[in-house]
Amino acid sequence: MLKSTAISTSASSTPDLPTSDLANELKLLRQDIKEMRNDMQEFRGTMTNLLTAINACNQRLDCLEARMEVVDKNSQIKTSNDISFFEKTITDLKIDLNDRDQELLGNDIEVSGIPEDKNERSTHIVLAVATKLGVALEDRDIVSAERAGLLRREQNETSRPRPIVVQLALLVHRDSLLAVARVRRGCTTVGLGLNSVDCPFYVNERLTRHNRQPFYKVRTEAKRNNWKYVWTRQGKVFARRENGEPHHRVRFESDLIKVFGQ
Repeated sequence: MLKSTAISTSASSTPDLPTSDLANELKLLRQDIKEMRNDMQEFRGTMTNLLTAINACNQRLDCLEARMEVVDKNSQIKTSNDISFFEKTITDLKIDLNDRDQELLGNDIEVSGIPEDKNERSTHIVLAVATKLGVALEDRDIVSAERAGLLRREQNETSRPRPIVVQLALLVHRDSLLAVARVRRGCTTVGLGLNSVDCPFYVNERLTRHNRQPFYKVRTEAKRNNWKYVWTRQGKVFARRENGEPHHRVRFESDLIKVFGQ
């Protein structure tokens, strides 16, 4: 009986938590959780807006990159077209200038293969050449006649003599000399009164430097491929394989491949 009373007295002495404080604690905890939920919702909303902004930015960058590629491609095409246009313009101008320079040589001829002599008179040599070809010329018909190019210090049997360039007063004399010279290919210096060995000479149009280059190359290729005829007319270079076959005009180096092949 006494023992039971002691136990009851000890249990009733333990203090209990007030119910109001516990309710307040729960209320505060709920408020904290609610605020955390609100914060999480705001954070999610912010992240969603941020991702949307990033996606929009990426789309703009992709669009800008695509436009830059188009602009760059168009710029390259335009630059290439501009370069091609300027190159063509320069080529056309060079051709026009060369054609005009060739027109200025309209009354000129070139006599090549005549041996040089320090005491020679070029005008007398030209008159002798004309006489041998059967064309009547007088001193007054020749405006000028002189050797072209620099004088070589040493002359030997293998060195080629400089050509004599001749400007005639009338075009008819030039055309007559060229026409006869084409027919009488292979004429030699015999009978010209020169103190030299007998050698062939040639009368051709006088060409500009630009036109001489293809003329020389055409003659070389024609000889290599056994073509019979190479000639010039008004500065234009032509070639023909045989009689009766069509002639070909050679203007640029690329034309050599078209005419003679590789």
